[in-house]
Amino acid sequence: MGNVAVVLDTDAIRLFAQAARSDNPAYRLADRPVVPPTFLPAGGSMAGERVETDHRFFGPPPRAGDQLTAIRAGAPGRPPVAESLTQYFDRTGGLVAESWAAAEAFAVEEVSPQAAALLATYATDWLGAEAIRRFRTRSVRPLPPGDVMSCSGQVTQSYVQDGEARVDVSLCGVDAAGTVVVRAWATFAVTGDETPDPR
Repeated sequence: MGNVAVVLDTDAIRLFAQAARSDNPAYRLADRPVVPPTFLPAGGSMAGERVETDHRFFGPPPRAGDQLTAIRAGAPGRPPVAESLTQYFDRTGGLVAESWAAAEAFAVEEVSPQAAALLATYATDWLGAEAIRRFRTRSVRPLPPGDVMSCSGQVTQSYVQDGEARVDVSLCGVDAAGTVVVRAWATFAVTGDETPDPR
């Protein structure tokens, strides 16, 4: 697959954050907002429903105005799961982010990427939009339009990686009936020795 030039657009980031119901100033008010965890796409359309994603940032997330080169690789012809990986490089050729997705061709119900974006909003409101380093999701079932999703999260471990204090968290979004809609596992950079409280 060829290289694609990507310029991160301020308005697109703000609209995405608004759709994900985020009021985080890092997305909505900053001159150069950071990208939300699920903003960078993993690739083109694949057969089946996108049910699992993994977004990784190799440092702070990219910002509006950054010029990136996207290189996409995929395996759309391998049922029952099609996969796609897009890597994002900065002007110097440094890898700044990658987004992976797997779609199960046998998925019965259509799952919504909106639920994953809502769970990402919950996580970044808790631990910081600029501190996200990884956000992996598994969509379990659809969230009907207009339904309410409740989110929860807990810290699972604290450690140092690449000279940065980090925490891993597990997250869950449930619908009004208490049925799991989406699960996520995320990594955030943290400052100080304090472990964030569970939410």
